[in-house]
Amino acid sequence: MASSSLSLEEKYDVFLSFRGEDTRHTFTSYLYAALSAKQILTFMDHELERGDEISPTLSKAIEESKISVIIFSENYASSTWCLDELVHILECKKAKGQVVMPIFYGVDPSVVRKQKGKYGASFAEHEDRFKDKMERVHQWRAALTEASNLCGLDSKDFRPENKLVQKIVEDISLKLPKYLLMDEHFKGLIGIEKHIKEIESLLSIGTEDVRFIGIWGMAGIGKTTLASAIFQRLSYFQFESCCFLWNVREEYLRHGPNHLRKKLLSELLSDESILRMDTPFIASSFIDNKLRHKKVLIVLDDVDSSVKLEALVEGYDHFAPGSRIIVTTRNRQVLIKKEADDIYKLEGLNEIESLQLFNLHAFGKSSPSKDYEMLLNHVTSYADGNPLALKVLGSFLHSKSTDEWKSALNKLKKIPNKDILDVLRISYEGLDDKGVQNLFLDIACLINQSFTRDDVEHMLDEGDSFVKIGLTVLIEKSLIESRKANELWMHDLLRQVGQTIVCDEHKEPGKRSRLWDVKDVCHVLERNTGTAAVEGISFNMSEIHKDIKLCHATFSEMYNLRVLKICCDNIGNNKFKLYLPHGLGSYLSDKLTYLQWDLYPLKSLPSNFSPENLVELVLRGSHVQKLWTNQEVKSFPILRRIDLSYSKFLTRLPDLSQSPNLERINLEGCASLVQVLSSLQNLEKLTYLNLNGCSKLRDLEDISKRRTEGYLDVARLGGIKKLWKNFTYLKSCIQRFTGNLCLYSSRDHISQKFAPNLTSLLLRETAIETVPPSIGYLLGLVELDLWHCKRLKSLPTSICHLKSLESLDLCGCEKLKTFPEILEPMEHLRNLSLAFAGIKELPESVENLVSLKDLFIESCKDLEFLPNSLCNLRNLEKIWLRFCSKVQKLPSLPPSLHQLWVDNCERLKSLPELPSLCLRLSASGCTSLENISNWRAPLLHHLADIIEDWSHNDYIDFYGCTKLDQNTHNTIIADRAVIQILARIKFGRVNPYHSFCYPGDEIPVWFNHQTCGSSINNIMLPPYWNNDDFLALAFCIVFHWNKIDRNASLDTSCKLNFKTIDDGSLYEYHNYTSSYKYDKFSSDHVFIWYVERRSLESSEEMDGLDWPSTCSTEASFRVYPIYPFLDNVNNNESEYGEIKKFGVRFVYKQDMERCDAETERKNKRSFNECCESSGSETVGFLEEEDEDESHSKKLKLM
Repeated sequence: MASSSLSLEEKYDVFLSFRGEDTRHTFTSYLYAALSAKQILTFMDHELERGDEISPTLSKAIEESKISVIIFSENYASSTWCLDELVHILECKKAKGQVVMPIFYGVDPSVVRKQKGKYGASFAEHEDRFKDKMERVHQWRAALTEASNLCGLDSKDFRPENKLVQKIVEDISLKLPKYLLMDEHFKGLIGIEKHIKEIESLLSIGTEDVRFIGIWGMAGIGKTTLASAIFQRLSYFQFESCCFLWNVREEYLRHGPNHLRKKLLSELLSDESILRMDTPFIASSFIDNKLRHKKVLIVLDDVDSSVKLEALVEGYDHFAPGSRIIVTTRNRQVLIKKEADDIYKLEGLNEIESLQLFNLHAFGKSSPSKDYEMLLNHVTSYADGNPLALKVLGSFLHSKSTDEWKSALNKLKKIPNKDILDVLRISYEGLDDKGVQNLFLDIACLINQSFTRDDVEHMLDEGDSFVKIGLTVLIEKSLIESRKANELWMHDLLRQVGQTIVCDEHKEPGKRSRLWDVKDVCHVLERNTGTAAVEGISFNMSEIHKDIKLCHATFSEMYNLRVLKICCDNIGNNKFKLYLPHGLGSYLSDKLTYLQWDLYPLKSLPSNFSPENLVELVLRGSHVQKLWTNQEVKSFPILRRIDLSYSKFLTRLPDLSQSPNLERINLEGCASLVQVLSSLQNLEKLTYLNLNGCSKLRDLEDISKRRTEGYLDVARLGGIKKLWKNFTYLKSCIQRFTGNLCLYSSRDHISQKFAPNLTSLLLRETAIETVPPSIGYLLGLVELDLWHCKRLKSLPTSICHLKSLESLDLCGCEKLKTFPEILEPMEHLRNLSLAFAGIKELPESVENLVSLKDLFIESCKDLEFLPNSLCNLRNLEKIWLRFCSKVQKLPSLPPSLHQLWVDNCERLKSLPELPSLCLRLSASGCTSLENISNWRAPLLHHLADIIEDWSHNDYIDFYGCTKLDQNTHNTIIADRAVIQILARIKFGRVNPYHSFCYPGDEIPVWFNHQTCGSSINNIMLPPYWNNDDFLALAFCIVFHWNKIDRNASLDTSCKLNFKTIDDGSLYEYHNYTSSYKYDKFSSDHVFIWYVERRSLESSEEMDGLDWPSTCSTEASFRVYPIYPFLDNVNNNESEYGEIKKFGVRFVYKQDMERCDAETERKNKRSFNECCESSGSETVGFLEEEDEDESHSKKLKLM
């Protein structure tokens, strides 16, 4: 047989299966030619069929093809050769995931599926001819049926015939790129697969719009590599013209825009003569018209300017439908200005991928020895996911000893690799603005790795908004990265770029613009070598290894110093310090905008220091007694923040009335401070005043008529005794407020003008005894925190006037016996905590907390009952009622309730009807609990939002509720547990714990494989038992504690064995599940859990088992108790406990449908019973049960 002229050692893209006498010289040859024209490597058998079986050569061609196209023609079934090909193709589909495309050429799919007409006649002949080999005939029939059920094309839907050929080629072109990742060509591109998939998703290949996608990221991160891989995958089949312009930035500088523009047009149009029509500023309408009719793929790599991008495509930015343009850049603004459809931010490699890439270049195919393991971590940490750095360092360290590695890594800390540095430095040099360049250098040299936008603005902002704008530019140019919330991050390699640029300024550290290295800083400060070149100093005193003595003129020549940051990680316990034995004289730069000097050793700042440019002053743990010695009122025109916390010798503040922009003052822990308020006049922008721990403060009486906004935090003031009796004390505990504060002599009164915009009032652990009724004037209050105010006895009813209040914390208020009447609706209160309070009852008016979501009443030992109006709180989702030992029953619960905790409510006897959405019920230790009234079953899709919310951990726990009646534990709880397991599986929720536990000695009947003991053997599973419908394995045990030991807790280990019958292969899987149930109760308990399909499928132990398995399989299970906190315990025959019963269920998609069907029937029946009991007619629209056998039986879940 003379097969295709191409060597069979090559991998084929497509294998054509066809009946030669029907289509060899017509349709099949046309299709072969069309595929070949698209460079799609296609196998077509050019020899006539001989014999009854296909040749080994043909079998190999099928196996080495990515896609098989089966052309079912009129006489296809008459050829045993074709039928054997078909069987082999379908085997490759199951074993290797080969794509199979059936084409029904002149024959109806139903004829193929049911073997009618000529197919039926052919099989009559086969059955007669192979009467001794009927298994082979049955195999052919099954193959025809299976293949005809696959998604395919019918020739009658395409006229003329060439449209069918075109459609097949298009479909194959869309499918083939998915296989390119498996080729050797992509093996060295670690971690690229996920990015390719995400980019392809953004490109939406196959849609008719024109899409422009940007790939954005820092230098060396792999943008060009990713774009190249995408181009390789897409360019061969799906576009009429393709062009990849590499390194546009450099090519543009070297040759100019006209060169690149002509190169682009040349590759797209493949006609040099047409290029003469193009001009730099006015586009050719002829060229434009040609491009409008071409479906193109264009990649423009490393475009650093929107101007350059515009110059390349100006006048020619309209392409045929289906065209795709990809631009890689470090500058996000390029993509924003050109209005990219999507911008893909390319992240670095993760730790595992980094090791793989580095090892590939450092060790080749061999594995590193253990001697290198620690060093490998240092390398990957240094590169921090940057592929360029990993490749360069891997190649550099290749074949070197560990000593050479150590030497190289130590050197890299100070002198970065030049090849890496040159690539990264381009981004810095591309910054047009000198101010933005300086901002980059400030961040690289003066600010620690973990920082926020606020940190940068606080340290470097000089009162204008430049820093805010500059940060945005640095983010868009990939020089810093914006992460979650307000967090910013600079890659260590980029930080080294900035530090190298500064080090290159001068050999002598004192003549550089910025100092950060602790050795360099100490050298300059000790030897007094600082010069006017120094603009910033930042170092951590925790890194010095001796006391440092400075002369009084240390800073005398550094008159351009803008930032001085001497910080300390451990304010109270730093071993070494900076000393100024002769003081500082008057030598501090007037240009300072940020001054931080932790553990500042002097009693005051230099008297001649001019703070006119100071934005932030931080002297934490300092020795200052006064900020300066003279009484002069200094002007701080742009000062915003003062932090003198833990300056234990500070006695008073200076007059700060000339600081109109002051926003925050932190004086926490200033134990000697006796006077503060006289210094805080006319500070209209003050938003935060922290006086925590200022135990000697005595001057709070003169605070009236002063405007203060935001925070006044003096919680835990040592000297305060009766806060509300003298309103002076109230003001000392306000943490955040705005508006006017006015006192009416000594009356306990808050005026209507007092802090109208107060948002948080934090009075934690104060000696407050009562809250005055005038609290109701704080209409803007959002948070009221009275946590552990152990003397608090009452709250006023006026609290209901706090219309903005969202959180009220009364936790630990032991003397608070009553909760006030809520006379008006409070529309924003969402969180109410009364845990550990002395509350005896809640009023019925609590129903006016209309927005309440969370109610915490844990450990209220005097609480006896909850109000009946609780059911009216339609937004209530959580109730914590644990350790409320006097509560005997609960009122009706609101339908919105998702979570209920009643653990260790030892007198609780019954639970009311539970809402259908209540998925988390914890009642362990309720030793008097006897029953649940009812627990309505939900439809599974109604649980989606709750199950998919990862902050919500659903479980059912009745551990130790030994008095529960049989109906409650065997029916209500068991049924509910199964519903929630199915909901978890349906919505992909994984939980490694025994999430369902209750007292009982029966395995629910839903578990259709059951045994006494701990082993289930020889479950026979049919072929395809683990097909796409298979979802999980569910397990259930009945466990009994034989011995009470409070140190014993129960986990389980389950061993699964699967043995394929055809070849006897054995596969094992081990499941370990924790329960955190300690040995307190000796009665039997039921535990239920499950293992998802994906856990089984991805397990190394199960590697080799087909999914789906075409073989019959024998399954066996054994479960063991594990006691993790007990030593030397035999888990199989333990005196501590035993597994008495064991149940297993294979869970399939059909279980979901049966569950919902049963739920609907139950709910309809309950509704009808309710109507009948109330004397009403049954609603007519309720459907009767289907008479079909599959529906006439009751679909039992349990």
